[in-house]
Amino acid sequence: MNEKKLIVLGLTFTTLGIILGAMGAHYLETLGIEPEQIKSFVTGTTYMFYNGIGALALAGINNKFDFDMNTQYRFIMYGAILFSGSIFGLVLLPQLGINISRVLGPITPIGGFMLIIGWGSLLARYLATYKK
Repeated sequence: MNEKKLIVLGLTFTTLGIILGAMGAHYLETLGIEPEQIKSFVTGTTYMFYNGIGALALAGINNKFDFDMNTQYRFIMYGAILFSGSIFGLVLLPQLGINISRVLGPITPIGGFMLIIGWGSLLARYLATYKK
């Protein structure tokens, strides 16, 4: 796995997590967004941030893996985008008069499942190839 990809992903997700987290904390209420929706938005930013930090950690220990992490990288990247992005859309798009919750609603758990597959398979592959 190219550690540059992990670093760019980590820094992008971490930056977006901070920017969108600040937006959620200081701006969404002024738009009249309900507290429960703001809580959902915060969940999206938290997961984006966690996965960003996780990608940066992976870049730092990349040399400890005896296998290619491209598949796991893709599951983590797309999973975080689908999970967090669908939450952001569910909260923000209605403010623009766009209500596609029937489309975005099912995407959130798909993204979450992809994150579980990405991180879980990374753990499983590491344990399977770990040399004492």
